[in-house]
Amino acid sequence: MKKITNVEELRAAIRELEDQHYIDKQFMTKRVTQLADDLKPINLAKKLVSQAFKATEVKSGLLNMAAGMVTSFLVKKFFKKKSKLI
Repeated sequence: MKKITNVEELRAAIRELEDQHYIDKQFMTKRVTQLADDLKPINLAKKLVSQAFKATEVKSGLLNMAAGMVTSFLVKKFFKKKSKLI
């Protein structure tokens, strides 16, 4: 910040600070309103459901991998028993 040397510069600096204060206050008001909206029970439920659907994709991939492993295990066991019988 530059050095203030006269009354006009002081008034200009005060106006700039008041403007910045107004902008900051508007931003904070908007942010608090947004947070209050995000914390409403209906919005929390929507977010939870949305995250559950995203997790379902991961669970589906893990389930497919587990099914593949179980199938592989059973096939190996089946062929081991067949080869012992022969």
